[in-house]
Amino acid sequence: MSSDEITLRKLEIFLVFMRERNLARAAETLSLSNVSVHKAIHSLEAAVGCPLFAHRSRSLEPLDSAFVLERHASDIIERIQRSVDDTRAAAGISPSIFRIGSLYSLTVAVVPRIINALKADVPDCDIELVLGSNADLEDKLQAGDIDAALICVHELGRRRHRLVTPLFDDEIHFVQAAGAVAQTGAPVDLRRFDGEPFVMLSQEFSTGRDSYRMFMQAGVTPRVALRANDIFTLASLVKGGVGHALLPKRIDDIYPGALAFLPVADSQRVTQTIGLCYLKSRQADERITALEKAAIAVTG
Repeated sequence: MSSDEITLRKLEIFLVFMRERNLARAAETLSLSNVSVHKAIHSLEAAVGCPLFAHRSRSLEPLDSAFVLERHASDIIERIQRSVDDTRAAAGISPSIFRIGSLYSLTVAVVPRIINALKADVPDCDIELVLGSNADLEDKLQAGDIDAALICVHELGRRRHRLVTPLFDDEIHFVQAAGAVAQTGAPVDLRRFDGEPFVMLSQEFSTGRDSYRMFMQAGVTPRVALRANDIFTLASLVKGGVGHALLPKRIDDIYPGALAFLPVADSQRVTQTIGLCYLKSRQADERITALEKAAIAVTG
């Protein structure tokens, strides 16, 4: 292997091809010719010293080696970008890419409106949206992997190096497939559903922790029919009748009219506070200021 034969450009072309799995689409994305993309991939194979793809007619089928290189190449590109951002920050220059962390559930309606408002105020802002659980985004913010986070802040501990702007409250509701059970106007007592199946998120997610807290307040141990790794899948499972769930009202926008959201008894109720969170060291960043202004305008 010759290190000068492996370039960032070749790795970027390789990653685009791995995402598109098609020479023509990769070439269009990169504004290159099909031949240029093919040459870059072939050159990368020669530099690595092993085949990355099997030739199937006119297509290239990734081998196991390609998937290994894909993981490492993604990490390399990310680390180099982070190094450049840190270097620019040390010189008093803001990072070139503005990374905003968000909960999955906020991407249904809230985040697109905030980003549109931000872009209207700062049109040249290059934004990368990073999705994850509350715990994951907290860690990324602390590590400097994201610049700000739109997350649940009602259970965040006070830290002097972190600033939080509360935006809006969202109550957790009992959720079932619409029409599954006759509905009444009375709040739901979770004790009535002791032993019935529930679809749950892990406690890595704020909604997962809040759900378990509500069951504890009701003195009920939930019968977990299935665990989901994201809130969209969970909502789909409830819609399909797999089980009940405890979800914030903002999820109603995923399947309008398909899910019934019922308030919970006062003694079992939990309300989430969604807010903008960023490190105090970044408060002078004009993009942070613009994001905070956009978030308040959209949710206020």
